[in-house]
Parts: sequence; structure tokens; C-alpha cells
Amino acid sequence: MTDLIQIGLGPWGLDWAANILPQLPDADVVGWVDASPEARAAFTGGEVYAGVEEALAATGAVAAIAPVAIGAHAAVARQVLEAGAHLLLEKPFTLDTATARELAGLAERKGLVFAIDQNYRLFPGVPVVRDLLERRAVGTIRRVSLEWHRHHSGVRDSNALVELAIHHFDLMRHLFGREGVAITCVPVTPVRTAQDRTPGASLIVELDGGLTIDYVLSSQGVGPQTPWPGVWRISGDEGLLQWGAAPDDHRSVSITDADGNVSAVEVPELPLFERAGVLRAFLDAVEGSGEPTSPAADNARSVAMLEAALDSARTGERTKVRRW
Repeated sequence: MTDLIQIGLGPWGLDWAANILPQLPDADVVGWVDASPEARAAFTGGEVYAGVEEALAATGAVAAIAPVAIGAHAAVARQVLEAGAHLLLEKPFTLDTATARELAGLAERKGLVFAIDQNYRLFPGVPVVRDLLERRAVGTIRRVSLEWHRHHSGVRDSNALVELAIHHFDLMRHLFGREGVAITCVPVTPVRTAQDRTPGASLIVELDGGLTIDYVLSSQGVGPQTPWPGVWRISGDEGLLQWGAAPDDHRSVSITDADGNVSAVEVPELPLFERAGVLRAFLDAVEGSGEPTSPAADNARSVAMLEAALDSARTGERTKVRRW
């Protein structure tokens, strides 16, 4: 049993409380935190505190989960880590590489588990596709495309790069085992800052080894909805690997050989899906029996890709991804 506090009782925090935490009985939430007096007054699920330090001191919790607004991520992370507690934080954990590396370094110096909720890594198709790529199932990769299209107000009415593209940048790194090199981004509407609304973008993403991904992100227009991870088409010398299909089928994985024969690939269920799986890995890491799905120190490289995309959207130029 791991004693936790949850920080954030907005809509996403309440969704965690209602739908994710009950899947893991050993996640014992001993306190809840929200800066809003209205949110604290409305919540009836347990003892609620106004501040992180107060909650940790009063409960003795050793870890925190923080489904809070993006603008609060860095401040909340700093508070939790400085107080000596392990942390699972929502993505993107920052919008710039310097802050990401600073916070990851703080956790490392204190010997704390600091994980990021990159929950798309816990879709069932991910380990299957990653294994196929590692085994070179379609030979040398020559072309990759990724399309995401859904009518979703949370993406349409925000900055789609910040809200969603961070997932796909992280998946690119995870699936191909390569790091970002440069990004060219053309947003649907002008983007000067990360707070500017844009419902989508077209991007060229360059990874190590000369691999280029054509990436289209759209929350407008008529068309069948892709699954949340998108529809991936990976073309190699010996075949075409496709993951995802519209409408909204994230379990579809197939290989088309050079003669046009299509073979479906079995996609086993995962023990826990998406956010619940991320939380399971975090709890195991806190208890010393596993590794988090996406450690902050590694996820800083996904943040670097987001930072490059935002810079490119602002300048209209090909932007190199920060490396270290």
C-alpha cells in the first residue's frame, strides 16, 4: 500500500479520482489538494488541503499524483520534489527544455521517482508495433506518416501542439528508439506563444538516422475519427506496417507485403490500460520493484521536441531539437 496525495480537483482530477484510482486498490489517497476554495468545498471524497506542503506534512504521504492545469505543472513539481515526495505529473510537464532538465535533476539529486503520465505508451498496440520495428518486420524504413483527426473541443479550443502533439512526439521516440533532430511546423492559425489557440498543424519531424515523419494533427473538418494515438503508416523495403484505423480503432495492426497481401497482427490486451498502467508502474517504482513508464529525465527529450515545434510554429522555420 502506497500513501498518496492527489493534487488537483478540476475536471481532469475528478476523472482520475472516479475512474483511475479505483482500479488500483493499493493506491491509498490519504489527502487531496486544490488551491481553489470552491473546489475544496465541493469535494466530498476525503480530507482536502489548500497546499502541497500542508497536505504532505499532515498525512505523511510519500508520493503525489498531480493532474493539474499545464500552467501549474512546474510550480507543483518543484513543491512536491522539494518536500521530498515522489511524483507522477501530467504531460507536458513543462514547455521548455531548461525547466524540464532542472526539475528532473532536482528529483535525481533527492533520489525521488519523478514520472510523467505519457499514457499513450500504454495502448495495447504500442508494444506490438515496437517489437515489429525492432525485428525489422518491414525491412529498412523509408517513409512514415501519422494522421490524427478527432472532433474534440479540448484540442480544438486550445493549442493542439501542447494538448496533444506531446503524446505523439513521445510515441515517435518510444516506437522507433530514435531522438528528435529537427521539426518544421505549420499551424492552422498563427502561434506566437504556447497559450495561443490553434486547432491543428502539419509537421515534418526529423529523427536520428535520417528518418522523417509526415505528421498531420487536425480537430476540424469532415472525416472519420482516428484513434487517439492516430493512424501510423510505416513503409519499408519489405512491406507496410499500419497501426490504427478509422473510425477509432486503436487495436488494428497489420502488415502488407510487397505483393499486396495483408496480414492482421494479434494485439494482446495489457494488464492495465493507459493511465491505470502508468499509475501501476509509478507505484511499483516508488516501492522499488519497477521503473516508471516515462521517467522525467527521459521525457525531457519529448519536451525538447514540443519546444522545437512551438518555436517552428512561431517563426515558420525548420527548428533543431535541443540535444544534450
